[in-house]
Amino acid sequence: MKKNMMKKLLALALAGAMMLSVVACGSKEDTASGDSTAKETITFGTNAEFPPFEFVTSQGTIGEFDGIDMAIAKQIGEDMGKEAKINNMEFDSLLLALDNGQVDAVIAGMTVTDERKEAYDFSTPYYTATQVMIVKEDSDIKTAADMKDKKIVVIQGYTGETCVKDMGYDYEAFKKGTEAVLELVNGKCDVVVIDSATAEKFVGDNEGLKIVEDSSAFEAEEYAIAVKKGNTELLNQINSSIQKMLDNGTVSELSAKYLDMDIEEDASGSDAE
Repeated sequence: MKKNMMKKLLALALAGAMMLSVVACGSKEDTASGDSTAKETITFGTNAEFPPFEFVTSQGTIGEFDGIDMAIAKQIGEDMGKEAKINNMEFDSLLLALDNGQVDAVIAGMTVTDERKEAYDFSTPYYTATQVMIVKEDSDIKTAADMKDKKIVVIQGYTGETCVKDMGYDYEAFKKGTEAVLELVNGKCDVVVIDSATAEKFVGDNEGLKIVEDSSAFEAEEYAIAVKKGNTELLNQINSSIQKMLDNGTVSELSAKYLDMDIEEDASGSDAE
């Protein structure tokens, strides 16, 4: 009787082992055949308050986010075989989020500076811009020097704030470009200092405003994507994609498309600038 019992237990054990083997094989085959629905992602940090580069809209390129940078981010994801996702936050929090691993890269019309390059690696630049002044059409501001004793508004954390601070002028900083331009429209300030492409959008969307340039005061700046220092693999993948888009004219096409777009209307009442 004991022999029979032992034979039964051995048979059951062997059967169980065979079933586990079949399940394991099946799992490997499913994975190999691509049945897994989970697609790898790459998460970009941005500040969606900077049209035409990034803004919020009802139906964007990546979820509710649209703009030149968002289209570039999506293409980078596709070139990597990954799904691009966006983590939207305040501009000043972006590099901290990169440090903490909340995002894989930062794309936010971010200017490459010597200070930033010490702590982060930057991609091949994909856009060249400069700072300009937005004023009312009847303004007497003709150069940056004319801003002295005027009420100046900038956007917090943007290059314009750094430029005005270096000039030694007093200013007020807003977190959103829309808020800054509204101050000007309502006569509560004399000038807004901001990036050229974004200035074009705001002036195009608001009557009675104009752009004043001063190349002697504002140098050209380059936008690039930031990654963690030493993340060479990701940087090379991003650079490969950006170079392809520069070479085939995609970046130029995106710039023309979004500069011509009526972002305010398309945003359907969102907080997009």
